[in-house]
Amino acid sequence: MTPLALLEPRVRELLLRNRVHTSSGRYTRPAHRTYPHQWLWDSCFHAVLHHALGDVDAARDELRALFRAQELQGMDRGRLPHMTFLGGSADEAAQDAGAREQFQRDAALWHSDRASSISQPPIVAETALRIGDGAFWAELWGPLSAYYDWWLRRRDPDGDDLVAIWHLWECGADATPRGDAACQKLLATGRAPASMERGTVNPTARKSPELLRARFLMLEALQQIDGDELSGHLDEARAQRLREELLGHEAVDMQAYLVKNLVDLASIGDALGKGDESARYRAAARRIARAVNDKLWDDEAGFYFDRWGSPEQVVRVFTPAPLVALYAGDLVPRDRAERLLAHLLHRESFWTRWPVPTVARDADSFDADEYWRGSTWVNLNWFIVQGLISSSRRFGDRRWLEPARTIAERTVDLVLRFGFREYYRSGGSSAAADEGVEAAAFGPEGFGWSALALDLARMLEDELAGVRGC
Repeated sequence: MTPLALLEPRVRELLLRNRVHTSSGRYTRPAHRTYPHQWLWDSCFHAVLHHALGDVDAARDELRALFRAQELQGMDRGRLPHMTFLGGSADEAAQDAGAREQFQRDAALWHSDRASSISQPPIVAETALRIGDGAFWAELWGPLSAYYDWWLRRRDPDGDDLVAIWHLWECGADATPRGDAACQKLLATGRAPASMERGTVNPTARKSPELLRARFLMLEALQQIDGDELSGHLDEARAQRLREELLGHEAVDMQAYLVKNLVDLASIGDALGKGDESARYRAAARRIARAVNDKLWDDEAGFYFDRWGSPEQVVRVFTPAPLVALYAGDLVPRDRAERLLAHLLHRESFWTRWPVPTVARDADSFDADEYWRGSTWVNLNWFIVQGLISSSRRFGDRRWLEPARTIAERTVDLVLRFGFREYYRSGGSSAAADEGVEAAAFGPEGFGWSALALDLARMLEDELAGVRGC
């Protein structure tokens, strides 16, 4: 049987097992017990998978459920939370005994029985475009456009056309070494977080306890700023300055997600006859793309680097974030894309036995098994493979398809070996060590977004058919 044929029934079974029905909507949890709630970008991936399996209603309900906890008023109106709690109430959480304790921990952490107060990678518009039609787009247009208006209105306080995240959890790569400087600054205060006994527990993932403490300190500081702004003790300008000083992280992958999704939102607007709004979103995408290339590119290194803090500091860490940016249309010019490709294929950098590691293996922070610090994740590989295929089309060069095929094949192989786990070992600490390193998987079993291996298997039979890997 082909990998696609092997994966399809397994993905169908996984999505059915992880399905949650509540009075406020139905969605697919990332993993039973460990992650019982609804996560923003996870649900976008799940919607893609439902759609790929032909269940259009389930795909669209996945996105509808995201908007049940959208902020409807105040300065943060339009924001979608990165996590919406099971059912949105303690009573509904109590119906699932396995989720009850997790609900209580998360409600205590976020001071809410409804949702978190941060967001996540804004990939909702591209998902809606992929799975929707005119009627569905008309239904979602108001809340969908409000979400992207929130990003543009609230997340660029310094006016440099680069959006910022206020907590590392917002970029989705929770423990990325791109945030280490901000974490060390918090740890240097000597404070101990009061919230460590709250929130989601993931005992099967390898995480640095010290950096985990820092992320909880970051959340406590952010919640203090949010509360002071809401109460009127801080005006908006002062609150935004404090958030920038806390993290203010202008991440290249977040810019790429936003550029791609603003363009896709504009395409939805075109279909709905909203020409003026579509033009506004395309103009915003162009401004962000220009700022990425003007301000985040390092010509000597041939790489895009994030910035953080106030005053801004460059984050000189090599991660796959710029490789993800290849999927965002024409964001990356060809000469710069070629230099990124060279980084990807470098055996002491990103070309591991099971690529693509979440930090280059010649970086001090690399650990092939650690959470977002050198391990391999299916969802990032899915974006990178799409970016390589897109680059091949843009530049009329099939050479880009060879690494795309290899990444897709090896990712599918990991999933077929170990099932749907949260993340996987990327390889040895050096190219020479690769051959002696066994494959491995980490995090909870039955993890939803790793089922994106199904779409990678489809690509192997479609866009990547007949291509030799490298």
